[in-house]
Amino acid sequence: MKNIFILLLIFSTNILIAQFRETRAVWLATNYRLDWPPATFDAEKQKQSLIEIFDDLKSKNFNTVFFQVRANGVELFNSSFEPLSPYINGEVDGDISYDPLAFAIEQAHKHGLEIHAWLNMNLVFTGSEENIFNNPNHICQRKPEWIVEDFRDGQKSYWLDVGLPEVRNYLADLISELVENYDVDGINLDYIRYPGKNFDDDFSFQVHGKGLTRDEFRRNNISALVKEIYEKVKLIRNEVKVGASPIGVYRRLKGMNSWESYSELYQDSYRWLKDGIVDYLSPQIYWSMNENPKFDLLAKDWIENSNGRNIILGIGAYKDNVKPQIEEMIKLSRQLETSGVAFFRYQNIKDVSFPSFSYKTLPAQMPWLDGKYPVPPIDLTLHKNLDDKFFTLSWKLKDIQTANDSVEYFSIYNLQKSNSELNSENLFDVIPADKNYVTLAIEKPKKVNYYFAIKSVNKVWTESKEASNTFEIKIDKMKELLSFGDRIGKPVLYKSDSLGWFIILESNSTQQIVIFGGRKKVYSLLQTENASVGVNIFRTQNVSKDFDSIKIVF
Repeated sequence: MKNIFILLLIFSTNILIAQFRETRAVWLATNYRLDWPPATFDAEKQKQSLIEIFDDLKSKNFNTVFFQVRANGVELFNSSFEPLSPYINGEVDGDISYDPLAFAIEQAHKHGLEIHAWLNMNLVFTGSEENIFNNPNHICQRKPEWIVEDFRDGQKSYWLDVGLPEVRNYLADLISELVENYDVDGINLDYIRYPGKNFDDDFSFQVHGKGLTRDEFRRNNISALVKEIYEKVKLIRNEVKVGASPIGVYRRLKGMNSWESYSELYQDSYRWLKDGIVDYLSPQIYWSMNENPKFDLLAKDWIENSNGRNIILGIGAYKDNVKPQIEEMIKLSRQLETSGVAFFRYQNIKDVSFPSFSYKTLPAQMPWLDGKYPVPPIDLTLHKNLDDKFFTLSWKLKDIQTANDSVEYFSIYNLQKSNSELNSENLFDVIPADKNYVTLAIEKPKKVNYYFAIKSVNKVWTESKEASNTFEIKIDKMKELLSFGDRIGKPVLYKSDSLGWFIILESNSTQQIVIFGGRKKVYSLLQTENASVGVNIFRTQNVSKDFDSIKIVF
């Protein structure tokens, strides 16, 4: 080489340690077309738009989507209870060429994403879309005796009076029908509350509130609705996760100035956790780390009252003072050992890179839902393709004896060594179990030896106790790089006459690597890479033309 290259190795204090299980969720809003569908009634364009969203979420290493299917009293699924949303074909309750929820479920599972049906519950209309409100099949027109008109902050809205038992039955039955007809992984309950203290429920209170204060009556109504939904869903499919998204302040902590969901909106969500009538809560803690109320104090309060259920911290990514703190909030979530994070909403995180999600992981476990392990895969085998950049792995399953043995996904692990532990640092992909093979491409190999192993995964993300055999794939043309890297105890820049330029370094954890090129101590970004445990080989450009040094930050 004509120039002498100095590789400066800088250790950051923010090394990313892989967390084996972590729910990484996002709310995908369909009301008013906020995130989806796009402003077109072309079914193919709508479908492609959703596929692109799921592609993006998979590339960001998310694993869960809260997909909005009920808002303003109209649905994005076939329901015998309520009309179809006009956002698909322009008509309320019109004919459609495809089922939006069925398509979303199919595509989510293809992308290895868990999908929860997100429903606005008690709030059934707000806004100016009169074609929705005036439709004769809308709940406000069919059952006006169930509806309370509310006016606050200059906005009129319409709410179901859940103090009426028949209203609670109606909502629980609507969700039961959804769970019976669609392969959703979970239910996410939103607006399962009152709009505030000033609410005209005199009739229901007089008839059904004997012996209770008004506040007790309202809290009991919301809790009874949650309980009825939970119990009916579990009778149909126990593995379906039932969760809710309460307002982020349960009771005001000392010095806090905010809405209080317990006393003002009548959400006794700590009781739901204690009574085991939710599998998870995703509280809407939509404040920053340095405002009143403080995100970190609220997050700690929720996790301290979890009663062993999943707490997924809801983060208000739509706020300008919250978005820059996303990485800090993810780190806090891990420090508190929560079950994960959820972001409101997709468009607000579309441009976020998520360095803390540099590795894949499965959603947080819920051991009370399933004590069964799926049958493991066996006989992992390599099939060579005509193009040596591609290879196909196939495997078999042991005989499935019962429904409890059923397999929903396969988790594919790319190991550093043949005896490496199968954990998130090595999780390569998650694919649906409708096939027992996968074709992979190594167009730009980073290693000489690739080791793969497979596990089975059931509906609630319980992996098989045993993995398949580990299969080794050798990339012969990379051998010269590995042998060179083994002789050097620090990062090296290496030029191969046949392969080009490479940076070779060893990492003791999964983390993001940032590479800068420098000339006369002025540095510019070259590339970012995700390093795995062990020796990493990164292709780079011909840096000798423009730079006299390389700086690597990790």
